[in-house]
Amino acid sequence: MGPRGYRNRMGEASKNQELVERYLEGVASGDPEIAGLIAEDVRWLVPQSSPIGRLHEGKAAVLEMMAAGLGLYARDRPMEIEPEAIVAAGDQVFVEMTIKATTAQGASYKNHYVMVFRLRDRLIAEVHEHLDTLYAQRKLFDPAGQRSPLDRMADPSAD
Repeated sequence: MGPRGYRNRMGEASKNQELVERYLEGVASGDPEIAGLIAEDVRWLVPQSSPIGRLHEGKAAVLEMMAAGLGLYARDRPMEIEPEAIVAAGDQVFVEMTIKATTAQGASYKNHYVMVFRLRDRLIAEVHEHLDTLYAQRKLFDPAGQRSPLDRMADPSAD
């Protein structure tokens, strides 16, 4: 592949990175327009130890998952998303970031994430989310009464 093909791929990667950055800014500000950045057949993988951990398929399911997640945070305080590193390669964008927020119960929340985005046709088509799920469980889900599937497996009589 000659230099021109390389430049075209680099240009596409740069555009993909810009789209992901716009998405993250929209999440932090609560902009409902971010739904327009998500493909109809999107797939979003959340770690299995989370109460919402599974593969969420389709735009409606992903938006429902996102809305449920937002309910775990204080609505009157902004969420801060601080990217530490963003790398775009072809149709993928890798983001290492810290999310700071206030939980619905008023506690501070600061967790580290790595999100892998795959884009198609200038839309987010797939996301793999990686985070400290134990921290998220204790800070977000336990106070909301949502148990991890792994907790239920360890003590099935608790349900």
